Amino acid sequence: MKNTLPQLYRKACKKLGERNDAIYGAVTIAVSKGILRPTFTMLDKKQDKESRKYTAFREGITGAIALGAYLSTHKGVEKLVKYICKKGNVFNKSEEIKATMSLITISLTALFIIPGITNAITTPMQKLISPHKHEPLKKNGQPNFEGNRQLYKNNFLYHKNIFTNYGMRIGI
Repeated sequence: MKNTLPQLYRKACKKLGERNDAIYGAVTIAVSKGILRPTFTMLDKKQDKESRKYTAFREGITGAIALGAYLSTHKGVEKLVKYICKKGNVFNKSEEIKATMSLITISLTALFIIPGITNAITTPMQKLISPHKHEPLKKNGQPNFEGNRQLYKNNFLYHKNIFTNYGMRIGI
């Protein structure tokens, strides 16, 4: 008997919904970001070429780190759930515990682990790959904390007090 398109669609949705873990969404997002963000960053011709290269490199590295971090924390959750169920003698609730722990660890991974690893790895890898030396930007002078902002109008420098009170007056 031939399956019609609605029957195939129903079977596919049922199969995908049987085991709906948080890891599927996280991995899909990580892979998509790891591929699409660098691509669109390099297509943005309004930005400086070196800035685009660095940003695309960093976004690609972040996607790769995210994929690895999500998969490894998910495997760790599976082992941790087995231990928790064995210790607590609750084998009938292992799927619920696993789903909850998976969501929590994926959230914590996205919040702490991925940014930490990315920040630790990006600069050394950039120095290995990049042919020229990256110098940090040097600031010209000290920051202005006096409440004045330097403005340019028709190539003429003038100062404007940015802490002037323009609030509502009550009374005369």
